[in-house]
Amino acid sequence: MSIVLQGLTQGGAGVGHKLSFPTINISYSGDESGVFAGKVLLDGVWHLAAVNIGGRPTIDDKTDLCESFLLDWNGEIPVGTEVKVELIEKIREVKKFDSKEDLKNQISKDVEFIKNCYTARGNKS
Repeated sequence: MSIVLQGLTQGGAGVGHKLSFPTINISYSGDESGVFAGKVLLDGVWHLAAVNIGGRPTIDDKTDLCESFLLDWNGEIPVGTEVKVELIEKIREVKKFDSKEDLKNQISKDVEFIKNCYTARGNKS
């Protein structure tokens, strides 16, 4: 898979942060949707990421967006920061969960899967 997205980070609703998975968000208007293992280039360094592309049905938001949770990042990324997102592999479809807690549990599983598969393969950078 060789899909690369680029854009300036934009503010979000803070749902990811409330679920303990803060994301950086960039606009997206393509045909892809789903949850992906990916990499985000930020200030010249690639970071392994869990990437959601499309709407967010659990919170009833149909706006297409590219949201990336950086697995090894622990800080703020200002709105308007230029980033590049490279999709490595689709790991599942976007779906509506019964609750935000169910969504949080699935994100935890997605992140663990990405960590186990991609840090072991050396695909972090």
